Amino acid sequence: MPLISILFTCLLIPILHGQLVIKPSESIVLRDQFKSFVASCTGLPNTRVVLRDQFKSFVASCTGLPNTRVATWRSPLQIDIKEDDTARVTVERQTYGLRLRIRNLTRSDQGIWECLGSDLGGRPLLRTLQINVKVPITFLGEIVQYAELDTAVLIKCRVLANPSAEVSWFKGRDKTRLISSNYERSNDGLKIHRVSLADNDLFWCQADVLETGESKDYPIQVVIAQPITTPRIVCAAPCAVEKQTATLICEAGGMPPPQFLWFYGQDVPIVTNVISKFVVRGNTLVINYVDETDNGRYSCQVFNDYDRRGQRAEYMLNVIVPPRLAPISPIKVNFDENTPPQRVVFICRVLRGSAESLSLEWVLNDGTSLLPINGISIDISQLALNRFIELRFDPVRREHHGNYTCVAKNLADITSTVANLFVEYKPIFMGPHKPVIFSVPNYRAIMKCQFDSYPPPTIQWARIVRRLKGLDDGHILVQDNDPQVIDILTRQIGPTIYETQLTYNPLEQDFDLIFECRAINPRIGRYSMNMRRAEPPQQVRVVEVKPRSNSIQLNIQPPLEIGGLPLLEYLVRYEQIGVPNSLKTHTFPAISNEPQSLLIESLQPSILYRMQIVAKSRAGEGVLSIPYQLKTLDRQVPQFKILSSDLSCLDDQSCLIKWVIESDGGSPISRVEISYTKAFSINGMEQWSPAIQIEPLINEFELKGLQPDANYIIRVRLFNEAGVGEQKISKRTSKSRIDPRSNLSDKRSKNRFSSIWIIIGIVSSIVVVLTMTIVLFIVIRRRSKYNQNQNHDKVSNTISIPSRRNEDVEQSNVEFRKPLRDDER
Repeated sequence: MPLISILFTCLLIPILHGQLVIKPSESIVLRDQFKSFVASCTGLPNTRVVLRDQFKSFVASCTGLPNTRVATWRSPLQIDIKEDDTARVTVERQTYGLRLRIRNLTRSDQGIWECLGSDLGGRPLLRTLQINVKVPITFLGEIVQYAELDTAVLIKCRVLANPSAEVSWFKGRDKTRLISSNYERSNDGLKIHRVSLADNDLFWCQADVLETGESKDYPIQVVIAQPITTPRIVCAAPCAVEKQTATLICEAGGMPPPQFLWFYGQDVPIVTNVISKFVVRGNTLVINYVDETDNGRYSCQVFNDYDRRGQRAEYMLNVIVPPRLAPISPIKVNFDENTPPQRVVFICRVLRGSAESLSLEWVLNDGTSLLPINGISIDISQLALNRFIELRFDPVRREHHGNYTCVAKNLADITSTVANLFVEYKPIFMGPHKPVIFSVPNYRAIMKCQFDSYPPPTIQWARIVRRLKGLDDGHILVQDNDPQVIDILTRQIGPTIYETQLTYNPLEQDFDLIFECRAINPRIGRYSMNMRRAEPPQQVRVVEVKPRSNSIQLNIQPPLEIGGLPLLEYLVRYEQIGVPNSLKTHTFPAISNEPQSLLIESLQPSILYRMQIVAKSRAGEGVLSIPYQLKTLDRQVPQFKILSSDLSCLDDQSCLIKWVIESDGGSPISRVEISYTKAFSINGMEQWSPAIQIEPLINEFELKGLQPDANYIIRVRLFNEAGVGEQKISKRTSKSRIDPRSNLSDKRSKNRFSSIWIIIGIVSSIVVVLTMTIVLFIVIRRRSKYNQNQNHDKVSNTISIPSRRNEDVEQSNVEFRKPLRDDER
């Protein structure tokens, strides 16, 4: 309850001839709320004002002289006050008067109170007492108020005070007075014509009561606000999968930050408890372990302190059930070329699952889609209605054997089931097709067979005499019982592909026998190979011969017939013609059955040789080639050339030199030297630099430490046993690139100074020419005037004087010549 004081003013007004005296008689008394107050009055013929606090008790007495009678007290509302001890406002009868008692003064008690009476003669008497209630400064307004951007807002702050208070507004922590035209004071607060982000600050409402000196300020925090934007509920797909967690997120904007309430169905609030499957975290609703009973409408109510009503968004939740497929029983088919065509159908059926985005397809083991080819067809006509598809094999073939996967997919999950088609068929030989196997005695022979078979076969190897093939099953080879059998290896290399390998060490009597591999499942698949003795290879073909001073290179191709076994090596036999006992043999390993280069080294220069080549295998040496007579070259200096696409170097202090060796001269290059010299003119040059030694195998070198923008002659020398090969080239380094701006500035300064002197020279020449022209003009003019004066003098001397007429003429001549003389002066 605010502090209130009461101000009493007692006005003593004499009426008729009697007097009434009202006490207390103080003019003004100030007291604080809840403080005690005592006053005594004596009758005085004037008016006094007494101050009391609001909600305090007040006692006033109005007494009359012995010859007067007090009748009643009347309120400012012209209501006569009755005697009632329990009333807030009452009167008490005294011996000579009537006492007015007011308990807990309020503003309704403010006004002029009248004391009515009469004298002994019955004449009425009247005294008045004015009561003013003092109300302390009271602010009415929220401490935090919201303002929307770009709108007009009234910051509410109503001030209650008696006497009335002056209201001022300030802003910020430092209390800056508001002087902008964007702000306008009103009786109910401060009006902001257009709210901006700068108004998100602390405002001060200040009230001052000048009569009492009371001053107070009231802080109001203005918060920039925005109403709630249209909300929406999102749920990441797949939103709700059976037996998993669904998360709904309500997205909305607004200032201050929005608050969220979640509802299910017909406005049933969703709250979080310890065992609840619903968990609410602000704008997020988490539904744990969802099932189909959680289907329905969910809504979120969004609001904030500015927009208490807010807005609402709804979301229809559909729980997605992952697909579940019925198992598919395997089917076994006995395939035979003699049996009639057979038909097989697999049905892939969905037992349970949401139909939304449901798809079924057949795939192979590697995940690729199964194509309807080679007797395979897929029927999807029953997918939408009965939720199954069919895989048909019509007719069944051997290559249809295998596993086929049916994949079911919807938004919740992917599942699959496997259909096994077992096709039993006779083993089929797949390769390698080598009907003849070559070998030699005591050299292992390797024989391989691959079979396609289901069920898995039993593998056998048999040795059969050729003339008895078809009449006798032959001898079954067993690794532990037959000493010639080195190894029998059998392994599965594919779903139905099996490989067997026999490693056999043949004897002389094993040649021309039949070796047969068999696959039994229990039907039999077989393949036969004839063991033959290998022959030595035929002649080697020489394609190209490259003689050198100390070597000869032979480019050869293998024989057209190698005899059945791979080549092991090439033998080159050579001798010097005419030199007895000089026959030598070089051996070179054979690198597959491809063309090859053979290099015979350590030969003597300028010598005639006879050479023959022979190929060798496990079957022995082949046929010698025809003899070749070849002569090595004489020893020569290295032949090379320097590569130069540009005569200038790419750098200002270095230069890269490259060369290509065309011939080493018949002997290896022992060393390489590079030197250079600086050239001044066509015939003038500096001394050659010391030779730089580099590796013989290197064919490029970069010279460093050169001078920019200079011509160099570079010499490259290659040495071998025959001597030295030499090449020279002229190169020019590029201009210096170090601090080009300084050179440019120097050039500019030189150009600037030269330009200034040129301008000075031109101006001076013009001045001199003009001066000489003026002087010459003056001299010519003065000379012409002088000649004219001389002519006039001669004429005057020749004319006679006696005649008066002549005198007049002379006089006129004199007058005429005077101005000329003046000009001359």
